[in-house]
Amino acid sequence: MSARFRSRSPLAPIALLTLAALGLGGCSATPQRTALAPDALLASTPNIRWCGTLALPGKWQDGTPVGGLSDLGWDADESLLFLISDRGWLHRARLNFSGSGELRGYEPLDTYPLRDVNGAILKSRRSDAEALALIHADDGIRGNTQLVIGFEGAAATGDDTGDARWQRFYPSGLASEPPHRPAALADVNANGGLEALTDTPDHGLIGGIEEPPAGWPPKLTRLFTLDGQHTWRYPLSDDPHAALTALETLDGDLLTLERAFTPPASLVIRLRRAHLASDGSVTVTDLARLANGDGWSVDNFEGLTRLGGQRYLMVSDDNFSLMQRTLLTCFALVTPDTGP
Repeated sequence: MSARFRSRSPLAPIALLTLAALGLGGCSATPQRTALAPDALLASTPNIRWCGTLALPGKWQDGTPVGGLSDLGWDADESLLFLISDRGWLHRARLNFSGSGELRGYEPLDTYPLRDVNGAILKSRRSDAEALALIHADDGIRGNTQLVIGFEGAAATGDDTGDARWQRFYPSGLASEPPHRPAALADVNANGGLEALTDTPDHGLIGGIEEPPAGWPPKLTRLFTLDGQHTWRYPLSDDPHAALTALETLDGDLLTLERAFTPPASLVIRLRRAHLASDGSVTVTDLARLANGDGWSVDNFEGLTRLGGQRYLMVSDDNFSLMQRTLLTCFALVTPDTGP
């Protein structure tokens, strides 16, 4: 996440917490149904059908913090939602949908601290988890899911004290292998590194860098395959301070999520379709532009996952700030011929 949004409030590390048996009653610990905009404004996005938004509480009844959520992933085989925090926490939850597909509820299950291959909880400087992709999560085999997590960090430093990297984890938050530090992350700016991940049918795992790497033009950033075989030049939007915050698959292309924040108050969220060309270029088409100046009640959206078909979820990072919210929003992409 960009330093322009980061909250530096210190929080104590948490241990493994199981929430399923807790009675999570009371408004302070209950997700609340809300909306990103009035109905007329929601209807003004012809490429998007909105299917519900929840505002998550700042903490559950037992004190487990909910904020700082940077990305999420949907396990279709288990009907399970994974969410990561930039404080190094892995949350798991169940979702409730109405018969018409509207997002109605969020049931927290448990929270784990991310741990290295030796079982040690990641220290604060190494725990800046910003990107998440699930693999083997929709192959019809339950219990086969693996997590790939990207850590933002600074440019590679030659040690493991906080550099940009990616790593595989078990669903319990335990690392299953040592971290990887590819050359594509060697020139990232501090706190502007690996922010987005997705698993694609054609190229495997693709990562996205939040901001232009050192020496790059101000409106271009890098997409790359984690195996180092391909890179692309992704054009950011013209909004001031635009940054790439999430990637997902979209019928042979990518769905991208961008955030543009101009202090003290201007916030723009964009959903865009990106086509990757063989020459390393990217053609981008805007699907929706959500600006608080136009009446949208958006927040710092950083995470994106595909529920199946043309349905997606996105989540915002509240930076543990009383002035922001953790929003979980469902939407479907609409095409003229087939609908969502």
